[in-house]
Amino acid sequence: MKRFNTKNNPTRQYKQIKNNVNQTTHILKRGHFGIRSLEQIKVDVSQINSLKKTLQKELKIIEKKTNQGKIKLWFYMLPNSAVTKLSPETRMGKGKGPIVSYCCYIKPGQLLFEIANLPEAKTLELVSKITSLISFKAQSLARFY
Repeated sequence: MKRFNTKNNPTRQYKQIKNNVNQTTHILKRGHFGIRSLEQIKVDVSQINSLKKTLQKELKIIEKKTNQGKIKLWFYMLPNSAVTKLSPETRMGKGKGPIVSYCCYIKPGQLLFEIANLPEAKTLELVSKITSLISFKAQSLARFY
């Protein structure tokens, strides 16, 4: 019986998850401040929406207090994978279950969001609020001119 080479097998069903740092999405490109993850984790839609709402709310409050102009936000946590589930009583061989919700898989080193036109003094407050909201380790990045 011939064994397949598992590394170079073109009929592999599942894509392997790489644990190394993604080389394209770990650098600030648009904004002056951002947060990136340090862990690999699956984030649900409800967590993504709550983080986005609180971010927009905090930035709106900061924007009213300061006169630096409009604060821009680029949000990179997009729900791109569907989560399916069957009831626990079903036997094997009944196919894939219906879509229950959506999620986002985050790799280590991936940027979660970027912000531009944010004052340096307000970034520390924003970082402390955001790190308390998310359930994984994250690192803040800054590029002030």
